[in-house]
Amino acid sequence: MQASAATPTPLRHAPEPIPFDLFAGQGRAVRPARVTLDGVRAILDAGRFWTEYQALVHARTGRTVAFEALARFRGKSGRPLPPAPVFALLQSDPALLLRTELTLKLQQVERAPRAPVFVNIGPDTWCRAGDGTRNPFLAVFTSAASRVVVEVSEHLAATDAARVAEMVAALRRRHVPVALDDVGAASGLVSLDALAEAEIIKFDRTLLPRLRHPRTRALVQALCAMARETGARTVLEGVETTADYVVARDLGVDLVQGFLFRDRARVAGR
Repeated sequence: MQASAATPTPLRHAPEPIPFDLFAGQGRAVRPARVTLDGVRAILDAGRFWTEYQALVHARTGRTVAFEALARFRGKSGRPLPPAPVFALLQSDPALLLRTELTLKLQQVERAPRAPVFVNIGPDTWCRAGDGTRNPFLAVFTSAASRVVVEVSEHLAATDAARVAEMVAALRRRHVPVALDDVGAASGLVSLDALAEAEIIKFDRTLLPRLRHPRTRALVQALCAMARETGARTVLEGVETTADYVVARDLGVDLVQGFLFRDRARVAGR
């Protein structure tokens, strides 16, 4: 998810939040700062990163029931760096990507609110860290005070199926729930096996404007019904307005997430 403008509430015992724009980039162009691999190493060494916890809200009751942990970075000047270019750059250095992800996941889990926390990790990084029984990510997730839910992109579930299956199997053996993310993204690929096995289905934010089309809406409603029948849960991302919230409730989605709930976000960092 994208970040956008608001001042989040810091966690108790956490340092004062670093000024930044929550859900930044919506409705205005931001010129990204240039970042290098050496710059990423410096960010990690200097602790110039923090975690933003975005709220997941129960669609019927309006209560915050979980959070998604998202990594945020800042450069030497103190200005926030868009996360996407940082992670894109890290793909060229798998060892540094692994170090980054381990560092981030430790913070995201240790500083999480006392509620289920969703985290993101790719199967390539997971497999580089270890196997299904001896893996530092597994140790971090299963020892957390808060319940951890691991998100897997639907695109990766379809294009990197073998490694995704290995990671998911290891998580399930240790009773760590898995969420299928980015379902319905415009460039996504539908994996029926991944949909059938996911404990949580997260619909991509780009679905909202496409719900005006009857077939798209009917498909999402059918997936929500399937989730209810099988005991899975559904989440709609990108809920920015009250109208979006009403659409989510009409669809039968269990949880919603997005800019509308920006005042419930929290941060933790150094």
